[in-house]
Amino acid sequence: MLNCSLRLGCASIAWLGGAGSTSAQTDQGVETVVVTGSRLPQQNLYSERPVTMVGPQEIKFEGTTDLATLLNNLPEAFADQTSTLSNGSSGIAAVDLRGLGAKRTLVAIDGSRLMPGDPLDPVADLDDIPASLVDHIEVLTGGASTVYGSDALAGVVNFIVRKDFEGIELDGTASIEQAPNDNSAQRNRLAAAGYPQMPENAWDGEAEDTTLLLGTNTGNGKGNVTAYLGYRSDQPVQERDFSACVLATNFVRFNPDDPLHTGLTCGGSGNYNHWFSLDDLLRNQPFNFFQTGNGTPGSGRFESWTGSPDQEYNFGPLNYLRRPDTRYVGGFFAHYTFDRLLEPYASFMFSDDHTLAQVAPSALFAGIGEVDGTFVEINCANPLMTGQERVLLCGADGSGSTNAIPGEATLLIGRRTLETGDRVEDFRHDAYRMQVGLKGDLGSGWSYDVYGQYGLTLYTQNLRNDLSIDRVQRALQTDPVTGACYAAEPNAAGVVTDPGCVPLDIFNGIGSITPAMANYIRADGLQEGSTDEQILSGSVTGDFGRWGGRSPLAQSPVRASFGTEWRSEFLGLDTDREFSTGDLYGAGGAVPGVPLSGFDSTEVFSEINVPLIEERPYAQDLAINAGYRYASYNTAGPVTSYKYGVEWQPFAEMRLRGMYERAVRAPNVLELFTPVEIGGFAATDPCSLSTAGQCAGVPNAGTRLLVCPSNTSNTTCNDETGGNLLLNPEKGRTSTIGLVLSPRFLDGFSATVDYFNIRVDDFIGTIDPLITLDLCYGPDATRSSEAYFCPLVHRNAEGELFGGGYVSAQNTNTGFLSTTGLDVQLDYSLNFEDWDVHGAGSVSLDLIGTVLESLITEPVPGQGSYDCAALYGAICGGPAPRWRHRLRVTWTTPWDDLAVSFAWRHMGSVGLDGNLDNPFFDSACGGAPCNDVPDARISSFDYLDVALDWPVRNNFDLRAGVNNIFAK
Repeated sequence: MLNCSLRLGCASIAWLGGAGSTSAQTDQGVETVVVTGSRLPQQNLYSERPVTMVGPQEIKFEGTTDLATLLNNLPEAFADQTSTLSNGSSGIAAVDLRGLGAKRTLVAIDGSRLMPGDPLDPVADLDDIPASLVDHIEVLTGGASTVYGSDALAGVVNFIVRKDFEGIELDGTASIEQAPNDNSAQRNRLAAAGYPQMPENAWDGEAEDTTLLLGTNTGNGKGNVTAYLGYRSDQPVQERDFSACVLATNFVRFNPDDPLHTGLTCGGSGNYNHWFSLDDLLRNQPFNFFQTGNGTPGSGRFESWTGSPDQEYNFGPLNYLRRPDTRYVGGFFAHYTFDRLLEPYASFMFSDDHTLAQVAPSALFAGIGEVDGTFVEINCANPLMTGQERVLLCGADGSGSTNAIPGEATLLIGRRTLETGDRVEDFRHDAYRMQVGLKGDLGSGWSYDVYGQYGLTLYTQNLRNDLSIDRVQRALQTDPVTGACYAAEPNAAGVVTDPGCVPLDIFNGIGSITPAMANYIRADGLQEGSTDEQILSGSVTGDFGRWGGRSPLAQSPVRASFGTEWRSEFLGLDTDREFSTGDLYGAGGAVPGVPLSGFDSTEVFSEINVPLIEERPYAQDLAINAGYRYASYNTAGPVTSYKYGVEWQPFAEMRLRGMYERAVRAPNVLELFTPVEIGGFAATDPCSLSTAGQCAGVPNAGTRLLVCPSNTSNTTCNDETGGNLLLNPEKGRTSTIGLVLSPRFLDGFSATVDYFNIRVDDFIGTIDPLITLDLCYGPDATRSSEAYFCPLVHRNAEGELFGGGYVSAQNTNTGFLSTTGLDVQLDYSLNFEDWDVHGAGSVSLDLIGTVLESLITEPVPGQGSYDCAALYGAICGGPAPRWRHRLRVTWTTPWDDLAVSFAWRHMGSVGLDGNLDNPFFDSACGGAPCNDVPDARISSFDYLDVALDWPVRNNFDLRAGVNNIFAK
């Protein structure tokens, strides 16, 4: 998205000793490795389920110090919260496996979970982990709750960090973004609309990352302390021709013969200087005004609204394409071995992240009135209004609206307040993670590991340069005699309600708002909160070989792991008056605070691996494995997860594996404890028009007594939103079956192909109250839908959906999510010497690809579903291509081990969801399929990267590279 990225990095090692690994030695001297997805050491190359590993070389070649970007280059990952998101950002970086949502992906460090990183988005924050500290990353997709507990429905991302380091290492990376800005079609659109062009050959987005790693062993070699300090600074990315305007089209149906067909054009937001009269809305005569003026008193004038580019606001160029960010990190990992039985260990990680999200200036957004009925009232005698405006808004006699207060004009106004400056969300996250543990060898092939862990995140968000709805309204009520706000003068009771009120001039065009006016209506919002997580965990792992626990046809013993864990999560959020009351025009509604709330769980788990046959014809290895976890939540009650699978290697070149797992996700703190509030939604009560069906038993059915009170053309009924303590856990089912090939005739080659099927039932969400009313009372209602949806409608004694009546839209267990597909991984390494080609070095090839067969959502139980595979759009969101891959080819030259690496990242083509005849997609084009709008399809994209790695000396390594060398 950011076009070319150029980078230069180096690692200077003043003194380097031995580095540790994740391997261990058994009593028999066989090397074993603990792989993500199991607590049992593996004695072969391949795990029981497909695990994608991002190794240190890949991290080095990609050159990114942003772990979210690194993971999003994997085909099984979908973009979530990243540094490239500004409007709608939470200020963190998250990972979403399989497109099932970041809250269904568990993130771990060395096998123990990373705490939630934000009270408004309680998922792990990848920004807490510095990239240079990571040795490698293991990614397992599909359910893993049996091993790791709740949240691992879509999979696990496990960061293995560097420990047992000895020496001093200084690693630095600098990068910059470059964009040619030579998109002729887009530049022609900008010229036609009269919008400014972006500078050609733009350079921005400078970033630098420096990490100091220090490690030392104790004199007797029994212990080690590894410490790190890091600093990262990113500058914003903003000036790109593809974001220089908001793309729009002047038609819905595609017809090349239509003379109005002009393709995509530069558009914008109607919230620029766009005025609607309530009287005209009620008469269904939408006379829309566009206000002109040079900013000086008396220059204002209304013209007819046409929606031309000069009447719309181009907000595109102001959004950050990559946010500025400053981050400090530090911490240590330590351990000491007293003897085989006692090895205490400890770690501490700290992160301070500060980022800014910028979007366009706020406005008196017209949508605010359409949603909650808070229309703007302007007194017709307002002295700042021009004569022409007064006649159009209040009539020739100045009497004002006939449907509101006499002498007042009731309006919706889309006035963009450029005078108050761009809206900026200032995010700060301070995260702490501490772990203390003890492990050791119990003898007879058994070991233990117990630890306590505490994670804390402190959060602050300051929204700057928004507008106060209340103060804007007061500033628009102006005394024609004194020229002051009525609120600044004594009322009938002799009380001055707001002595600081400054009359607001929005009647004379952009520039009419003075600094004093801007200072009065400008409002900042503040949120502060925290999340904390505590874990106590203990497990024993070993084998039953000493007690004869092995199959008579196998050499390896039965291995097992048993353990218990206690975990608690708490969250609190404080919001100031502006956020909590919804007084901010540009904040999207009220953000209620959440009192400190949480849950705890007590869990027991076990896992077993049983080798059945080894070293036999057609059964070099045949093993079964299983696992079970029981968890008791003080909120959701008891839940269970389990898994079972089989591995069969008929001969050395081929291995088959299959696994089934039932996983769970308990509702998080926000889903449970967000305060319940009564709000409003635009609707007409169906029972005000009917006495049939379910309306038959409703008091006053078929009368206007049930029409929700409103001062708009749309009635506003009450809904109830918030958390729900009666939520059930989500239940996931994962099935995988795979084939591993390592043919002898092609030395250095291996391939894996794995089919996956993941389904999440009872996923937690909300149901639109309009859907609830339709499926209880409407023509689409059935007996089963009435039984499900009618209990969500709570009427008062008079049968009303207001005045104590409401429709429940709280968090609830809804339908299902599912995805199926195929993962492919190919690895090949060739030393040219083996082919009698001397002095040519070696080459390696690594391919990771995913075929996405389906990505289905059922938003409402039993009421249909939609499949987002190969689609993008208003409902499906970002692209979900059928085929996506990353191919890396690396040549290690014979010249001082200089390595040259090329990467090819491919994303298949996708179509517009609204182009399909599906009722869930039809809303994109007014209730019918869009057919072929100009952007109904995005062609496949290919990105090429190049990287160099040159170990100049034993203590100095130089890296350089360019990502997206063709500036796609």
